[in-house]
Amino acid sequence: MKNLPKFLSGFVQDKFWPVVRGRLPLFILGTALLVTTVMILTRPRDVPAARSERAWTVDVLPVNYGSINPTLELFGSVQSPQDADLSAGIEATVNDVPIRDGETVVEGQLLVVLDDRDANLTLRQRQADILEIQAQSSFADRQIEINRVAFKQEKDLLDIVKTRFDRAKELLDLGRLSRSDFENATENLKRGQLALNRADLALEESRIRLNERQAQLERAQALHGQAALDVARTRVLAPFGGIVSGVQVSEGDRVRVGDSLMRLQNPSSVEVRTQVPADYVQSINQGLLTKDAISAAVEMDDGIVMGRITRVSGLIREGSGGVDSFIGFYSPPLGLRLGSTVRVLVQLPAETGVIGVPAEAVYGRDRVYKVVNDRMKKVDVERVGERSLKDGRTEVIIRSPELTSSDAIIVTKIANAADGLLVKMVGKKTAASHSSQGG
Repeated sequence: MKNLPKFLSGFVQDKFWPVVRGRLPLFILGTALLVTTVMILTRPRDVPAARSERAWTVDVLPVNYGSINPTLELFGSVQSPQDADLSAGIEATVNDVPIRDGETVVEGQLLVVLDDRDANLTLRQRQADILEIQAQSSFADRQIEINRVAFKQEKDLLDIVKTRFDRAKELLDLGRLSRSDFENATENLKRGQLALNRADLALEESRIRLNERQAQLERAQALHGQAALDVARTRVLAPFGGIVSGVQVSEGDRVRVGDSLMRLQNPSSVEVRTQVPADYVQSINQGLLTKDAISAAVEMDDGIVMGRITRVSGLIREGSGGVDSFIGFYSPPLGLRLGSTVRVLVQLPAETGVIGVPAEAVYGRDRVYKVVNDRMKKVDVERVGERSLKDGRTEVIIRSPELTSSDAIIVTKIANAADGLLVKMVGKKTAASHSSQGG
């Protein structure tokens, strides 16, 4: 500033420089921001590299329509049609229980002995009632015979009186009989008619009395039969052969009518009760009507025993989603314990025009994907059923008019499966071998 004119130098010192010195930091900061902005705006831009679309590698299964027997995996309860809860038929004291829990008995074997003294006394009383009524019936029958004879005699007497009355009337008309004698003949006729009516009434009354005695006799015989049945109920016999369980009485107990004594089950007539989903009941009923055996494999601890569905209940129990079905066996299986729960595989009648695919090929309940121009395309299908394969896997049986023999179904599960997704097929050879395993 020494070279500046004096007046300008003074101005700079006195006016300009103090202002610049006070705002110098802001000037420096603004200059730096301006330079930085210019550098950012003028820097060279990076061109992003083009990204290629990802192709999902999938296994495919060629469409091959055929006939397949669906299978149902169910759980059932082992039971026996011959499963009786034996109870007391009379009120009495238990005299003897000759069997124990777990014993095997034969049909007709003695299980419980009840005190029969009261029952025998009642039986004797009913027998006496029958004898008394029979005696009364015999007397009534005899009265009928007597009254029948009396009626016949009164009728014969009335015929005689009528003849005399007719004769008296003829004589009266001829003037050969007095009026008094004719009135006597009329009176005799009236008396004879009254006597015949009384005899008829007595005969009818004796017949009614005999009918009453016969009704009383039938009632007494029914009571006698009931008493004899009570005597028979004092000896509880096995209605069929089986295994005794749950013995609930012992000698000296007092039982009333209906009290449980024990349970008897026949393990040689076991069957499995299971619930079949309502969607499959019609197919099973059709198989039963056509006499086609609907086989079922029941898993046991030591293996599998084969049986078949023998009948289907006609009622859907409230709160259940299926219908009770019963599986019988060709021969009594050993090792099935009554009341246990078992796994059952039921082979349903064959469905034609269907495709078997792995379970992972089905999305939801009714959707699969096929390959069209290397991309996924959704296909709605009808889910016919399932079947269990020998290697333990489950195969879903489907059909759809949108699937043809030239199509390939994607069997690899893709989490984000959607129409148009690019895929890369492994090859139909692998898919074909997969399908042959399912056969």
